[in-house]
Amino acid sequence: MAKTAYLNGDILTVNPDNQVVEGILIESGKILAVGSRELILALADADTNIIDLEGKAMLPGFIDPHGHIVAAAQTLAVLDFSVCVSKEELLQKLRDKMRKASPGNDGWIVGFGYDNARFEGQMHPTKFDLDAVSNTIPIFISHVSGHLAAANSAALEKLGYVGENYAVPEGGVVRTVAPDSKEPNGVLEENAWLAPEKKEIIPAPSQEDMLAAISEAQRIYAGYGITTAQDASVDHHVHRLLQAAADRGKLEIDIVGYAIQPVTFDLLENMGKPQRAYENHYKLLGGKTWLDGSPQGKTAWLTRPYAVPPEGQGRDYCGYGTQSDEAVTEYFKGCIERNLQVNVHANGDAAADQFIRCYGKALEETKPAEDLRPVMVHAQTVREDQLDAMKALGILPTFFLDHIWYWGDDHYESVLGPERANRISPAASALKKGISFTLHQDPPVKMPNQILAIHNAVNRRTPKGRILGEEQRISVVDAIRAVTINGAYQCFEEDRKGSLEKGKCADLVILSQNPMTVEAAAIKNIQVLETIKDGKTIFKKE
Repeated sequence: MAKTAYLNGDILTVNPDNQVVEGILIESGKILAVGSRELILALADADTNIIDLEGKAMLPGFIDPHGHIVAAAQTLAVLDFSVCVSKEELLQKLRDKMRKASPGNDGWIVGFGYDNARFEGQMHPTKFDLDAVSNTIPIFISHVSGHLAAANSAALEKLGYVGENYAVPEGGVVRTVAPDSKEPNGVLEENAWLAPEKKEIIPAPSQEDMLAAISEAQRIYAGYGITTAQDASVDHHVHRLLQAAADRGKLEIDIVGYAIQPVTFDLLENMGKPQRAYENHYKLLGGKTWLDGSPQGKTAWLTRPYAVPPEGQGRDYCGYGTQSDEAVTEYFKGCIERNLQVNVHANGDAAADQFIRCYGKALEETKPAEDLRPVMVHAQTVREDQLDAMKALGILPTFFLDHIWYWGDDHYESVLGPERANRISPAASALKKGISFTLHQDPPVKMPNQILAIHNAVNRRTPKGRILGEEQRISVVDAIRAVTINGAYQCFEEDRKGSLEKGKCADLVILSQNPMTVEAAAIKNIQVLETIKDGKTIFKKE
């Protein structure tokens, strides 16, 4: 295979010295050399394809350190309510669906992405709203956070939430029409619909439709410069889908999977070590569990009450956890004994306390020989003392800093209040303590736009123009490292990805401008022009 040289641009290596060089030479999917124009031309030959970057920037391919690519693909096959700015617009979209075509999905209408924070009074759609569209066809719409959902009466009946004696899975809540009533109002929290026995009731697209949707999702990811993605919701069904996509040669980007509790050990049975090598771009690396919910959904587990409690809750409401300490510790011990990395959803600081407490106990009882790099997913409200404890235990945070861009004003005014809102996703504190961290968007909550993640880590500006935590801003170069080399480190691939160095994978992204030289407020406007995976172009902007 002929060599390819890229010259005449700002090539950000993200190596230990954060060098910016003039050229890079690749061959057979690997980097042969980085350095000066003269060095690259000296190593080129007559057959080398020389590409002029014309002053554009080149970086390592971006790494999605936390997301759900199969769920993102699934949203392409269901109704999308993320664009709705009012409850009435949502209901009109449902009425249009009813008029234009009969429901698919085994007779259900299934949708994704409504954001009640955009609705008047921040009110969720209830079963009464949805029943006005239809009370015979099941209607089920999941919240943008992925932690709540709205269902009509027909869907509630399918899920078993009828009468006075229904049971709710541990870690879930069925909201009711009144505090002293058992009648559901249609809003479901956490395991009330996320528990495996409930999720399997809600119909999903066929395998062939999902394989096509996974291909489309990859094109979207590549358009954001992503060359390595994650699926942190792997159950047997998702594993079969990703395995089928891999076996059929349909994966163009690398996908790192994490098997969810309670099927982690079943899926990873007989694995003495984590699957560190990809097979056709897919590997199953570790386990995933949830300790709480969503701050904007007010289901995250805090040590201090919400600034404004949700309807029906008292002033002392702090959200809630999803598992007992005993269950969490046993899960961690099982993962450690199998040398499995864990990714642990913990938004609230009470959930972070539980993670730290239980992982520390599990380490004491197992005494592992390997560095397993446990990951705290979101870590949105972690305190300074918790960061110290995380460093001592080797826990890596991955921050969802785009919360500031989308919901920062809600955090300030309603969710956490000014003091705590100014500390969400404390990247600068982690940096000062020498803790490696990453940045993510949790797709399909939001698509994996790592340029926006860099922008938000640097600017921390809300939709209303507030700066949430001036002292928590970080430099552009540190933000770039969080979406490249730190992401590689998080998934044990720092020796082959995340920086542009000799011998590493030729995973590259070409940007319209250099994030290190544009005005900070303009970083979000930088465009991905081309994405290259293992030396092959998988996206090119028209």
